[in-house]
Amino acid sequence: MKTAVRFDRKVSKHPFRYIFQCALAGIVTMVFLIFLDLLTYKGLVAALGATTFLIFTMPHRVSCKPRYVVGGYVMGMLAGVICTLVFGGPNAPLPVSSLVALGAISVGSASLLMVSTNTEHPPAAGFALGLVLQPWDYEAVLYVLGCVCFLSFARYLLKRFMIDLL
Repeated sequence: MKTAVRFDRKVSKHPFRYIFQCALAGIVTMVFLIFLDLLTYKGLVAALGATTFLIFTMPHRVSCKPRYVVGGYVMGMLAGVICTLVFGGPNAPLPVSSLVALGAISVGSASLLMVSTNTEHPPAAGFALGLVLQPWDYEAVLYVLGCVCFLSFARYLLKRFMIDLL
C-alpha cells in the first residue's frame, strides 16, 4: 500500500510565514546551542528544541503562553532537581535500574506539579528527565530557565506577526 505525501494547504497560502517562523526557530536554537555545552547537556537541549518548535509553530495556543512555558519549566526543574538531590546529587553514579526508576519518578512528579498548578507544558517533563539522566550544574539549569524566558518574550514580541502553522 502506497501512501502519498500530502502538504498542508496552508503552506501554499502562507509560504512566507512558514519559512519565516521555521527559520526563526532554527536561528533561536542555534543561539541556544552556541552557548550551551552540547556534549554535557544533551537532554536539556532536547527539551529546549521541543519548546522552540511549539512557540514558533503554534504561538497562539494556550500551551505557549508564558504561564505554561515558564511555569512548566519551573515545575520540571523542581521535580528533576529534587529527585536528583534525594538520590545523591547530579554527579552521583547510579546503576541503570536506579536511573530508570528515578527518570520515571521525575516525569511523574513534574506532570503532577504542572497539572496541579495549571502550568502544563509537555517539554518541561523532558527537562525533568534530562536533569535526572545526566550530570548537570546549577548554571546550566539557570541557563535553560533564561532561554525559556527569552522564548516567552520573543513570542510576546512576535506573536502578532505569526500564525499557528499546525
